Amino acid sequence: MDSAYAIPSQTRETVTSLPKAKDMTHHLNQVTKNRQASSLKELYKYMTYPGMSIMSWLFPATSQNSSFTIPKYVSGPPNPAAIQLSTSLQYQSATGPPALPLFLREYVEKVYKPAYADWDVLINVGATDGWSKIVQLLLEYGDAILVEEWTYPGAENTFLPYEIERVAVKMDAEGMLPEHLESVLRGWDEEKRGKRRPHVMYTIPTGQNPTDVIICEDEPYYCLYTGEWTPKGSASERSVVAQRLADAEKEEGSEGNEAFIKALPPSFLAFDVDGRVIRMDVSVGNLNDADSQTFSKTSTPGSRLGWITTSPLFIERLTRATEAGTQAPSGFATALTTTMLQQYGFDGYIRWLRGIKALYNMRKTWLCDALADEFHLEFNSRSTLFPERSQTITGYAKRASSAWDEKRGLKGPALLTFIPPTDNLVLFAPGWGFDAGGEHAIGGNGYGYYRLAFSIATYEEVRVAMGTFSKVLTKFFRV
Repeated sequence: MDSAYAIPSQTRETVTSLPKAKDMTHHLNQVTKNRQASSLKELYKYMTYPGMSIMSWLFPATSQNSSFTIPKYVSGPPNPAAIQLSTSLQYQSATGPPALPLFLREYVEKVYKPAYADWDVLINVGATDGWSKIVQLLLEYGDAILVEEWTYPGAENTFLPYEIERVAVKMDAEGMLPEHLESVLRGWDEEKRGKRRPHVMYTIPTGQNPTDVIICEDEPYYCLYTGEWTPKGSASERSVVAQRLADAEKEEGSEGNEAFIKALPPSFLAFDVDGRVIRMDVSVGNLNDADSQTFSKTSTPGSRLGWITTSPLFIERLTRATEAGTQAPSGFATALTTTMLQQYGFDGYIRWLRGIKALYNMRKTWLCDALADEFHLEFNSRSTLFPERSQTITGYAKRASSAWDEKRGLKGPALLTFIPPTDNLVLFAPGWGFDAGGEHAIGGNGYGYYRLAFSIATYEEVRVAMGTFSKVLTKFFRV
């Protein structure tokens, strides 16, 4: 792993004769005092240990890079859609270069198929920036927000400083359970709870059916859904129709592109006739965190470029927030991404996404096969160990709580995930970082969870990492 991911451990030299800064904590506002470190970014400090296998973080595969040239000046008559450094590196409006939203509108119309007429798009500085602006758009200090029982901690870091309460909704392999969602909303007593009923839902969408709320979709790997894993030696359980669609995706040209789009699950935008959905997406291509696909995931995380699709009211208000905050994404990022999209065109870009999806499907199979070789795997109808709509795998091991308490004096098995990675050179993400703190339909007490990412590890690293994981667990349970 590149040493740039390390958290600096050395402090600069200081002149001992100079005084130190005074403690100005009393000047901080309450929101600032409430901010906590990211449970995921705290793992950065482990990433530069020699030989460390990174299985915790969703870094896009670095081999998927594009290259092209951007002129300083474009010859010919003035063209607002032309990308040139002389204008790209100047101040820009919050909406970015005209050519970028033009492409994004075509993409949204053909892929997401919104169900109302006057939707629009607005670029931002990645999903974290977009989500931060949405929180400030819709939520008041001390509000409550609906989330899945397992959710993304980066999104929580945005709203928790405002003392916004997480209201966890139980889920299964397809997402939120409608009956539990309805129970939560119908049973909400504003007088007893001391706050209004939740009117915003943050979701990583997999088939939920909420009503009477603003739905914020956040699913960065939307176009990279890789399908179910079939164990070695087993027959696929796909239907004939599903198999035909999978075969069609392998075809070149428009047939393969159309099959790729058809295989994607629908966005909430396709059902929203009211303008209540705010969809966050992140930038496209690979120059290399509301439903979100960002250029960070299919392109480069360092580009910090994404977009929001929603109704005119929300777009206008978010534009004003952008003008008073980030103003516009980096001119370098918008110039590189827009040039790439112009060269690819819509069809070429879809073909690009198909290639990335195939790469991740291969890496998913490596990891699933390695787990199957090292462990006895069990599946049930309420959850799936290897979800088709993800670039991660959530593995869990069932043990009686008393056994864990007697061995280590710990509160629960999820703490096993922090067995020092520097001793074993395998880094997972601790599952408790994704726990929304409510009741669980998937797992719960007596389960230990581990988040494994397969986006960046090589075949050899995956095999070694799963072998090490098996040895660590064996030693832990037998000591």
